[in-house]
Formats: sequence, C-alpha cells, structure tokens
Amino acid sequence: MKNTAYRLFKKPFFGRFVKPWRWPEQADRQHWQRLQIASESGATLSALLGPAHTAKVKGAVLMSHPMGVVAKGFWMKYGHSEMLRRAGYHVMVFDLNGFGESTSTTMDYPLDVLAAGQALQARYPDLSVAVLGASMGAAMSVCAMAQPHHPFKAAVLESAFPTLLHFWRRYPVPKLGIQLSKLFYPAGERSLRPTYAAEHLVGSPNLLLIYGESDEFTPVEDGKLLWRTLEQKTHTEFWQVPNAEHTHAFAAHPVPYAEKVIGFLDAHLGAESGARCN
Repeated sequence: MKNTAYRLFKKPFFGRFVKPWRWPEQADRQHWQRLQIASESGATLSALLGPAHTAKVKGAVLMSHPMGVVAKGFWMKYGHSEMLRRAGYHVMVFDLNGFGESTSTTMDYPLDVLAAGQALQARYPDLSVAVLGASMGAAMSVCAMAQPHHPFKAAVLESAFPTLLHFWRRYPVPKLGIQLSKLFYPAGERSLRPTYAAEHLVGSPNLLLIYGESDEFTPVEDGKLLWRTLEQKTHTEFWQVPNAEHTHAFAAHPVPYAEKVIGFLDAHLGAESGARCN
C-alpha cells in the first residue's frame, strides 16, 4: 500500500520517464558487469560496473544520473563514463528507484545513492570513492552526503538544484505536491533538500559544483545559493561554464570539462590511492 501511494505521488514528477530501459548505442556491453543493489529505500537498484582502462587505478566513481528515460545510460551515451575509465577510474552507473531497471518504491533517493556508493566502496575497499552527479542525481548526492557512513571523499555535482521548489516551480502540479509535503511531511521534504543537507554534511568531502550559463532549469544563481551554503562546511569549488545547457557542460566544452573534472578527482582521490587493476 505504501509503495502504491508513493507511485501515485511520483507520477506527476517522473511518470513520463517510466519506460523500458535500453542500452545506449554507444555502449559496448561486454565491458560492463551487471549488479543488483539493495537500498534502504526498499528498492532493488540496477547497476553496471565498468573497470578502468588503465593498469594503475586512481579511485572509483559512482555516477548518479539526471531525470530521463535513459537513466544510468546518460553517462555512457554522452561519454562521461569512458572519460573517467580512460583516466584511471573504475565507474559504477546505476538507476535511482523507479528509473531505468530499478524497482520503484519511495522518494528516499538519497538512500539509493548511499547504497550504491557503499556497494562500490565494498567492491574496491582499498580505493577512495567519489560521486559524479547531474541535476536530480547531483542534488540527491548532496543529500546522501548528510547520511552517516557515506563513502564519498569527493563529489563533482553538475546542475544540482538547491531545493525541490527551485527546480519544480515552473510546473504547477509538482509544485503543489512539494508545498503540501512541506506541510504534512516536513521531514521527508527536508531529506530531499540539498541546502538543508549542506548544513549537515558528514565528513568534509571536497566538492566541485558545475553550472551552465545557458541552463534554464538550474540557473547559475540557483547554483550559487547552494554553493554559499556548502562552502561554509567544506572545500567547494564553483565552475561557471559558458554556453552550457542543463547537464551538458561536457558536450559544450569537452576538453576543458575533462581537464577540470579529472584534475579535481586526481587531486582529491588519486593522490590518496593507487592500485593495480583487478
């Protein structure tokens, strides 16, 4: 009954994305290992593990997707996962509950990020773990870092909204749902609010925030609101990307993006660890 109620509540937000998941044409299936992960949200998460293409491995990166039918395939479709693997990082892509091939349960998405991150850390206990998120995946990653026992030493967060209302303010039905949740289930709304999580970060993960100047959904001013809160708690860098649309800074500037992201991860993960590829 509880999951049925959540599915009905989630439909105005995510209903159009609930479609059968397909492998991106660009992905070589032989290079990915399928995994199933149990989340405290009650969901069984579908994940894919891609090993680094290098003998020396610098760390492991969890990739938390934006909203969309492609779900975890976003990172393969647009080349982010291969960029990281070529640079010496193991990567795990996964579907948040209700997206892609994961089962649908509650809206406790930070618990999905937490479960996937812990599974990645358990897979590579001698490596440092980071998370790379985009839009919803980035926002929920911030919230996951307010959870005890999260494994993330660093995070790259693109187009993360500061609150749910900032993102959904253009959409009347979801906006109303969020406003009602603040009245009738305030703890649930707080658990999904990145600015609240930013004030309660666990540990001191190093953060890189990325926002595109052509982003209509999470504009730069929204990003700076989140940045101001995060930088009071931990080292937080802010990169404002010219001509980049929502979640597409890599597409707009692939070389500077790779240099910025890999340089950041190397500085905060690569120096701590270095192992032979398993």
